[in-house]
Amino acid sequence: MTPLEGMVKYLAVGNAGYIFSHPRIRRIHHSLFTMGDGVITEISRLFEGLAHKALVPGAQLSFYHDGGLHELTMGVEHTGTGAPVTARSRFAYGSVSKIFTAALVLQLVEDGDIDLDTPVPAYLPGLGHPDGHPVHAMTPRQLLSHTAGLVSDHDEGSVRSASLHRQAMSLLEQGPVSTPGTAFSYSNSAYSLAAYLVEAVIGQNWWETLESHLLLPADLDLAFVHDARDPGAASTAVSGHTVDPASGSVDAVIPYVEPALTPAGGLAGSATDLVNFGRAFMSPEDAALDTDIADPRILHEMGRSVPAADPFGLADGWGAGWALHLAGDRLWYGHDGTLEGSTCNLRVDPEGGTALALTTNGTSGLQLWEELVVGLRDLGLDLGHYRQSAPRSPEAVTREEITGRYVNGDLKVDVTRLGSDEFWFGLANGFSGPLTATSDLNFSVTVGDLGGISFTGRFLPAPQAPGTIASMQYNGRTLRRTPLPVRSQV
Repeated sequence: MTPLEGMVKYLAVGNAGYIFSHPRIRRIHHSLFTMGDGVITEISRLFEGLAHKALVPGAQLSFYHDGGLHELTMGVEHTGTGAPVTARSRFAYGSVSKIFTAALVLQLVEDGDIDLDTPVPAYLPGLGHPDGHPVHAMTPRQLLSHTAGLVSDHDEGSVRSASLHRQAMSLLEQGPVSTPGTAFSYSNSAYSLAAYLVEAVIGQNWWETLESHLLLPADLDLAFVHDARDPGAASTAVSGHTVDPASGSVDAVIPYVEPALTPAGGLAGSATDLVNFGRAFMSPEDAALDTDIADPRILHEMGRSVPAADPFGLADGWGAGWALHLAGDRLWYGHDGTLEGSTCNLRVDPEGGTALALTTNGTSGLQLWEELVVGLRDLGLDLGHYRQSAPRSPEAVTREEITGRYVNGDLKVDVTRLGSDEFWFGLANGFSGPLTATSDLNFSVTVGDLGGISFTGRFLPAPQAPGTIASMQYNGRTLRRTPLPVRSQV
């Protein structure tokens, strides 16, 4: 059992609903970090300084600790209007929206309408695929933990429709990334299918169900970037912005999500709403919502580590909704998201009663978050945040050839050779940069357009042919290498 599996078992098995009130655990936490007025002032200075450095037009930082909620804001909602950001401004959550769809599924689990480990066709009898199709082995837990083997995204006409049924039918025509339950590959499509599962069980659309079963009872002031009930309505989310740190240019963009992917990335709200949602996973004395989302024993399935979930490059583990992060001896729940010039980050320590959320309306919010995590650590608050292991020193790739096209649904990455041991990582959306490969087949890519932020990934050899690269993992996605030749940029 790994340290993470042991920690998650400790939190999510047995008396999970009562462990958070254990006095020894709370004393340990409070002795590690105490948030007095001086620390709050330092956090405020850190937040504002880093936000200005990153050139984000506006941001919110909300954190709950030691029974107190603190809300910090800076900047404007839109560079054109100059309207100031408030603690109630709604920022696009991007992929952090997934935790709300997951919580909705867990409500149905509590009601006995869904079992997390029963194959999906039990609830969707009209799928109509032959017995050998992978969908017959997919379970709701696998959909929520990105282990169902589904592609990340696919840009078909159905995704532009608000019909989750049509999206599901189209999705299941796509070839699987892996056998269900065997590997992690981050999938927005899986959450669209999970939302369709909710629709099929409840008998009303996902938008209505999320609002009536979760948002309104819990008094969460969230909005939809796209609302299928009123497709022409303007979004109430603040504007996003593309930020070029090199030139200092900042351009407004309108938040947009494909309608059928709204359950995966189409909610908007404040950082405080995220913190309040996170507090539902703490002891009753720390809870903030007007009503329980679900029984704690059920709700914490979102944080129970799934054995097949190895989210290399994203987190230390994954549950049925939450990313899992280790910080020392602490386990944090979390999720990160981006959408059309907006960024969002949430971390929750369910044991110790700490939750923190950052929302920004600039692409450089990614840089702000990374530097904020380091700054908070220096102040004594070690947030759960994925730490890449140090790669081996760069060496020329000799035995394995890594160039080629790597595909996951509509996601396509071209790796081309620039020289004898230099490579280029290219995405059609411009998220590109020089790739440094190492002797252990890990790699790093530096994106100049995002202030020099680096991310890592790894190449995976074919099990039957170790000298041949079969796939790539980056940003949590698994992409299969295609035999199509790729023109070198030399």
